[in-house]
Amino acid sequence: MAFTFRYATEADVDAIVAIEEASMSCPWNRDNYLEAVNSDHAFIMVALDDDDIAGFAVFYLTPPESELPDIVVAEAYRGQGLGKALLSESLVALKEKGIDTIYLEVRVSNTPARNLYSYIGFEEIGKRKYFYSNPVEDAICMSLRIEE
Repeated sequence: MAFTFRYATEADVDAIVAIEEASMSCPWNRDNYLEAVNSDHAFIMVALDDDDIAGFAVFYLTPPESELPDIVVAEAYRGQGLGKALLSESLVALKEKGIDTIYLEVRVSNTPARNLYSYIGFEEIGKRKYFYSNPVEDAICMSLRIEE
């Protein structure tokens, strides 16, 4: 399957929220995504299957660093390498914006995401106790230095 990638717009927010609500135990709300789409210090990269949003990744920018607080692939598209492709495409955009390091937190129990991040090159740098709710769970903190 061939996906295309672009920055999200306000018109994409309802589809993004639908994917988030179907996937996450503590979903973000519509205003969180609108803020990211309209900010000079954030962006959302979307993966498209024709005109349908198949996944997205949110990045907050504090150059030369960035945070990845949210990445979700719609259930119908999981297991097809879309998360890897979405992150790879995002790394290109981040480099263009002067970012050299990305940070994230991931649930200890989220093995698929942890495997993806490790595959991309993220390294564990610490833990945050009781970081997540619903259910309460520790977070693993990870970082990636983007190569020149």
